[in-house]
Amino acid sequence: MSAFFSLLIQGFGTIQAKKLWVRTFSAGHGSMKVTVVGAAGKIGQPLCLMLKQSPLIDELCIHDLKPTTGLGLELNHIDTKCKVSAFSGKDNLQLALQHSKIVALMAGAPGADALPYDKMWEPNSLVVKEIMGEVARICPKALVAIGTNPVNSLVPMACEVLKKSGSYNPNGIFGITALDSVRANTFVAHVQGVEPECVMVPVVGGHSSETIIPVLSQAKPCAEFSNAEIENITASIRNAQGNIAKLKANESGQLASAFAAARFIISLVKALQGYPDIVESAFVNSKVHPFLKYLATPLLLGPLGVTKNFGLPKLSDFEQCMFDNAVPILANDIKKGEKSVGVFDPPPPCDPCAPPRVTPCPHDWCETKN
Repeated sequence: MSAFFSLLIQGFGTIQAKKLWVRTFSAGHGSMKVTVVGAAGKIGQPLCLMLKQSPLIDELCIHDLKPTTGLGLELNHIDTKCKVSAFSGKDNLQLALQHSKIVALMAGAPGADALPYDKMWEPNSLVVKEIMGEVARICPKALVAIGTNPVNSLVPMACEVLKKSGSYNPNGIFGITALDSVRANTFVAHVQGVEPECVMVPVVGGHSSETIIPVLSQAKPCAEFSNAEIENITASIRNAQGNIAKLKANESGQLASAFAAARFIISLVKALQGYPDIVESAFVNSKVHPFLKYLATPLLLGPLGVTKNFGLPKLSDFEQCMFDNAVPILANDIKKGEKSVGVFDPPPPCDPCAPPRVTPCPHDWCETKN
């Protein structure tokens, strides 16, 4: 009897495997397919594990230059609804992207994740530019979430690649900055003695240590902090990557990054499926500031991407000063991304009749025009 049941189980496993293969590669065009490019990386693997657990995703497609078959098989052993398909190599990228509703771009050049933020640009820009060219060809209507650094420059570059292909949706390209919000919520909760899940801190600006601006004055449920607490929390958020790197040699905060990226991508899934009141912060094409074509602010998400940009919340003097100092840095980061694809778009002209700015910070927007 045991031999009979053993054969029966083996046969059942074979049948199920065939069914799994068919279902994995024949998902309907209307199904929710999310593709993670760079899935075999240090952030990509835990990200895929978290996305596999979402009941809202029908197919999770994983792609990397490195082999992904083993990772795909292991993920498919997890007993959740989401089915996993695996592709590897440049030649199979277009197969991975077909019919994707959301593309999570986590790919980077080998070893780039161990470099300082400003040094990541040179190697990672080549990788992202090539991938975005394929996205423009294969799934131009997909929402694209870019988690590869430096986000401040790679998002403008990605948008220009899509513009040149004629498939640009200004509401559909996102730089993932959710990690900054996750850390802000955590650090504020620790100071206030409440559960992190109950805390919401707006984080605006960009996604580098000098451009991350946690708006603690608008934190909920409580925004009462001493000056020392404000300075310490702000420094902890801005220096978090560096602090982790000191303890994890040649590594960054992969697990926290994967968690934050998964949360943001699942919010995009919910928005595509018509869930109401989906609000997340991300680095996007923006008209909030006259000299910044891209900026991270809170967004209302919907089926077409950004439904409403809530803009900058009210800032305290300290936060305004940080923002003023971040503007020239962000402007240069954006220019770097645009120039890499041959775009030299000057900022709007300064108004000679405008009154002088009264600010504790030295920067003048007109400094960014050259």
